[in-house]
Amino acid sequence: MCAVMGTDATRTATVEAILERALRGDLSEADACRLYDFGPEAVTLVMLALARQVARQQAGSSSPIDPATPSGQVPVYLKPSAKKRRKRPGAKPGHPGTRRSPPDKIDRKEVHRLERCPQCDGQLQRSSRIRTRLIEDLLDVYELTVTEHIIHRDYCPTCKKHVEPVVPDALPRCAIGHNLVALTSWFHYGLGITISQVASILQYHLHTKLTPGGLVAMWLRLAWILEPGYDEIGRPARASAVLHADETGWRVEGQTCWLWCFANAQTCYYMIDGTRLMGDD
Repeated sequence: MCAVMGTDATRTATVEAILERALRGDLSEADACRLYDFGPEAVTLVMLALARQVARQQAGSSSPIDPATPSGQVPVYLKPSAKKRRKRPGAKPGHPGTRRSPPDKIDRKEVHRLERCPQCDGQLQRSSRIRTRLIEDLLDVYELTVTEHIIHRDYCPTCKKHVEPVVPDALPRCAIGHNLVALTSWFHYGLGITISQVASILQYHLHTKLTPGGLVAMWLRLAWILEPGYDEIGRPARASAVLHADETGWRVEGQTCWLWCFANAQTCYYMIDGTRLMGDD
């Protein structure tokens, strides 16, 4: 710096201050003009310093984020993306599967039986074949109730197969009822409670154990059911003549995405997208 600017200490200090502001991204038009007046040597010095900083950031050896800044105060779009997993997720081949263990007690029982075949409306021949299904759910009060559903399987001579009634209290092959699925999804997506905390609430207050993986699997099935209603909200939003839009950073599996909100007087539509630039969609 002294070789470039000579013995003029004032000009040297001025260029150093401009260089510091440039590295912080605070360079103003007035600073650029003053730097130009100092001659090509000063401009070359600042440009080289900026080029070195950009090269370090692209190589991952430098970050614009102050290490002393708490992670919660850093915008998500400034955080580096998490490294993708290389190994295949899930248990290794041959690993024994695990299923939800049955509850310790059954609070009530319900019997389900068809009067006629649901497919051809034909008369059924009564048989002794039954199967049982346990469903844990919340009823009128926040107390977990386990109901054993006794499901009769009768034979239809017209269809030549056994048929059985549908149990409406839970999704197919799901041991958790609709009320409990809705409550846990509201905890996580409506109130922002973490998945592990939701599992702790269920275990402590309702004395039932659900794994984080089991909760996510239930919510994915719920999302699939609610998707048509979500699309119904999006169609009028896309067709609206006036639509206000806003976005914020949103992390999805460690990667930076964007949560978009589109709203007018009648509609509020949210969507998560991997880009900050919206097209015609």
